[in-house]
Amino acid sequence: MRPVDADEEREPEQDWERSLSPALDAVRRDVTALEREHVRAHLRARRKLLEIESLLDEIKSEVEASEESALDPARSPGAEAEERVMKLCEKVEKKAVEAALMGKRIVEIHQQIDSYECC
Repeated sequence: MRPVDADEEREPEQDWERSLSPALDAVRRDVTALEREHVRAHLRARRKLLEIESLLDEIKSEVEASEESALDPARSPGAEAEERVMKLCEKVEKKAVEAALMGKRIVEIHQQIDSYECC
C-alpha cells in the first residue's frame, strides 16, 4: 500500500470549498447590496425629515405672520397668508406620507439584513 499524500487528503476539501465559493460570494454580494440600500434608505429618510422640518418652520412663520396681521386691523385680512399656509400644510402631509413609507422601507431592509446574518 502506498501512503496517502498530503495533496490527496486536501483535494476533497478544495472541491467542497470551490463548490461553496460561488454561493458564498453571491450571499456576500447580496448582504453588501442590502447594507448599501439600508444606508441609502436611511439617508433618503433623513433628507425627507429635514424637508418636513423646513416646511414646518415655514408654516410656523406663516401662522405667526397671519396671527400678527389678524391682531393689527390696519393690515390686510390675511387671506393670502392663510392660502399659503394651506398649501404648505398639503405639502407637509405629502412629505409625512413619504417619510412614513421611507421609514417602513428602512425597517424592511433592516429586517432583511438581520435575517442574512450568519453565526
